[in-house]
Amino acid sequence: MLDKQDLQAIKDLIADSESRTHAEIGTVRAEINAAEDRWMAFYESAIQPQLQLLAEGQQTILETLAPKSRVEALEDEVVFLKTVVRTLAQDVAELKKA
Repeated sequence: MLDKQDLQAIKDLIADSESRTHAEIGTVRAEINAAEDRWMAFYESAIQPQLQLLAEGQQTILETLAPKSRVEALEDEVVFLKTVVRTLAQDVAELKKA
C-alpha cells in the first residue's frame, strides 16, 4: 500500500510533468508565432504585391473592354453591312451580265 511519502513523490512527479508540459507548450506557441510572423512577412513582400499587380492589370483590361451593349450593336451593324454588300455584289454581277 502507498504511504504519505509515496503519494508525495507521485504528486511531485505530476507537478514536475505539468511544469515541463507548460514549458513545452510555451515553446511551441513561440515557434508558431515565429512561423506566423515569417509567413506574414513573406505574404506582404511577395504575394501581396503580385496580387496588387494582378488587380491593376484586371482593372486596365476592364477599362479597355468595350461595353457588351456596344459590341452587340456593332455585331448587328456588321450583319446589316454584310447583307448590303452581298446585295450590291449580286447587283454588280447582274449589271456585268447585261
